[in-house]
Amino acid sequence: MRKQYPLHLNAASPLEFLNREEMEKIHSCALELLQDTGAEIQHKGAIEMLKKAGCFVKRKRVHIPPTLVEWALKQAPSRIFLYDRDGEIAMDLSERNTYFGTGSDCCNLYDWESRSHHTFTEQDMIDGAKIADSLENIDFLMCLGLMYMYPGTSYEHQFAAMLRNTTKPMVVTAADRESIKNIAEMMAVVRGSMEEAVNKPLIILYDEPTSPLNHTFEAVDKLIYCAENRLPTNYAPAVMMGGTGPMTMEGALVQCLAECMTGIVIHQLSNPGAPFVFGGCITNMDLKITQPAYSSPEANMCYSMIPQIGRELYHLPTWGMGGACGAKMPDAQAVAEGTQQAYISGLSGVNLCHDVGFMNYGLTFSFEFLVMMDEVISQLRRVFCGVNLTEENLAMDVIKTVGPKGYFLAEDHTLRHMREMWEPKVQDRNEHVKWVELGRLSMEERAHEIVQQTIKNYIPKPLTDEQEAGIQKILEAADSASKIKA
Repeated sequence: MRKQYPLHLNAASPLEFLNREEMEKIHSCALELLQDTGAEIQHKGAIEMLKKAGCFVKRKRVHIPPTLVEWALKQAPSRIFLYDRDGEIAMDLSERNTYFGTGSDCCNLYDWESRSHHTFTEQDMIDGAKIADSLENIDFLMCLGLMYMYPGTSYEHQFAAMLRNTTKPMVVTAADRESIKNIAEMMAVVRGSMEEAVNKPLIILYDEPTSPLNHTFEAVDKLIYCAENRLPTNYAPAVMMGGTGPMTMEGALVQCLAECMTGIVIHQLSNPGAPFVFGGCITNMDLKITQPAYSSPEANMCYSMIPQIGRELYHLPTWGMGGACGAKMPDAQAVAEGTQQAYISGLSGVNLCHDVGFMNYGLTFSFEFLVMMDEVISQLRRVFCGVNLTEENLAMDVIKTVGPKGYFLAEDHTLRHMREMWEPKVQDRNEHVKWVELGRLSMEERAHEIVQQTIKNYIPKPLTDEQEAGIQKILEAADSASKIKA
């Protein structure tokens, strides 16, 4: 195993794009937007709750006063612990601790052998969960792709596939209140009870409004369910500059904050103190193709700025991006875009960086890209170490001992510190002759070999028979209820 590196930046200068005055200005504009323009809320229960709390309501348009927003921001906890399947703390979502995980709900998987995209399958989900479980720097899972063979209960079956093939925490997606309820009950089976599942959460719900400034019934209902049951959730707007938001970063930031603030107000009114992760994703629409530019410089800056405001102004756990691209295959473009995104989010101190492995505007997942990005994140975490000016590290004694024209290879100091240097698994450092002997493989080809070997040989920790039976019972009940609805 590689040396374990820190989760937060120990270097002197963290990456920040905004100063305090600029963050306050954006915050003030978002408050003004919510008070003057308001938001469309498609949930009658939420509208009544907001009205009782002092909001002005006209039909489904709700105008939220600044005092209510600032009250809500102060209620949610500044730290969330997320636990693994065995009940051990796996992630401390606070301050600048940075974790990376996969994305969710892709339509397709990149097929290495045929160099094409095929519809995501249940076996793909199983294989992907095993690969993510095996990778040292993938800290949490999302469901990678949609399992169309379960049209009414895809989200439940996706979660079950992950539960069976990883012990890592998960960020889950769900269709509606019943769907997240089923998922929570499966988590309770693993924990032994719902009370223990709430005390030691394995999951965070991924929830989002519909930009601009629209909050659907299902999104709000899931938000309220999580608040009522004290299950962690986010409420992450996906603003596309030029499409569902203004064509400037600054304007998109204002709108994104207003949409996320609407969510936290509803969430905290439902149950003050319930755990909430603050953040969202802003991309610019490439007007030539009307698709979101996932890894543009502007998008990457926004992925840093939204969590900066969440952490420094609101003191909340934060949500962002960490390794997606617009490439159609796991090639040089994919790694270049994914690396820039991971480094900017990581050095910015975003708590939850999702979408590692995403390609093709979030429509396609790639196992090979995931493996290559695991290596990139490992490098990044070595950068997190910064410098430590101890006498041992300054090495004055050994430099003086070796002196001019000497060499350091045989020194004890070299032996003591050689293991601290980062070493690759997917990248190649061999001389040309050795590289030829090993088959002239590219980085992508080496990543594919790791994917194949993992799928063939890696055995994740299984569920107990009792846990498996409980999960299967919930799935069967959900499938039956779905058929009746249909």
